[in-house]
Amino acid sequence: MTSQTWRLDRARLCFNRPENNGRMNIVESWVRIADYDIPLIGGQAACIYLNPASEELIVTSNYPYDPVPNHDEACKSKPMKLELAPNENRTFTIWPATKHDSYACGWRVVPEPGSSAPSQKK
Repeated sequence: MTSQTWRLDRARLCFNRPENNGRMNIVESWVRIADYDIPLIGGQAACIYLNPASEELIVTSNYPYDPVPNHDEACKSKPMKLELAPNENRTFTIWPATKHDSYACGWRVVPEPGSSAPSQKK
């Protein structure tokens, strides 16, 4: 999914949520940045374009083992502050947080190496 690709000088942010084992693979997480709430399950990816600015990125979800999951912000990542530049191209991988071998009600947002340099204009 991409949006606003026609606008110039935007920063491009892509989010990859690799497949996970079991129930975590189908738990919907929400990438929240600027005015966007981007839903992702295991095996999905999405990209958005934002104006250059200071933004905060956070990933949330409900608690997957709650018998009545109804709070999509029960589990959260640590907020990540971003300074976005024109033509910047960043990719992040979204992982469920774990403690030892089990899910720990949270998310890890991992920037991909080398993805923060502004891309070259064509």
